[in-house]
Amino acid sequence: MNAYILSDKDYMTGAYSRLLSQAKNFLHDFDIEEKRIGKDDLHYCMGCFGCWVKKPGECVIHDDITNINHAMMNSDVVIYLCPVVFGQFSANIKHAIDRWLPNMLPFFEVRKDGSTMHPRRYESYPRQIMIGYGDHLNNDDTRLFIDITQKHRTNIIVLVDDGTQDQIKKALEQISLRRVAGGAL
Repeated sequence: MNAYILSDKDYMTGAYSRLLSQAKNFLHDFDIEEKRIGKDDLHYCMGCFGCWVKKPGECVIHDDITNINHAMMNSDVVIYLCPVVFGQFSANIKHAIDRWLPNMLPFFEVRKDGSTMHPRRYESYPRQIMIGYGDHLNNDDTRLFIDITQKHRTNIIVLVDDGTQDQIKKALEQISLRRVAGGAL
């Protein structure tokens, strides 16, 4: 089984190192690939829809997102180690999330909450886990991070590190590490 860990190399704090170690220990039976992205590693999505029209399923911008999306889609589990910045994911992680668009179809469907989203392109997707971390996160930052992340992906598990040694470890042990099929992302 394959796992992919995507993190923001501009926020490599002590909490990040601890969470990375916990994630790797948790995924000890998996073949793990890691990618750290920084502000100069990915271009912004241009909104050109080339990933739907010119090269369906693949971004037309030539940077590392093609390799990232390919590795993610061929993984059973993807863990995002994400700094929480003003209650949201960091800009670098946001770039990667925005550039996930080729993995969706260019149509819209309405979710149960009334919002719209793009339907899935593929039968199954990796189990996605977003682990947020940061110094001195308050309840408002934590709640906003969870809400925004779940708006982007409905089948994502969102955990926020509270700084204790075993909190994330215990939460990870409760998660089924199988690919996700059906429903909206």
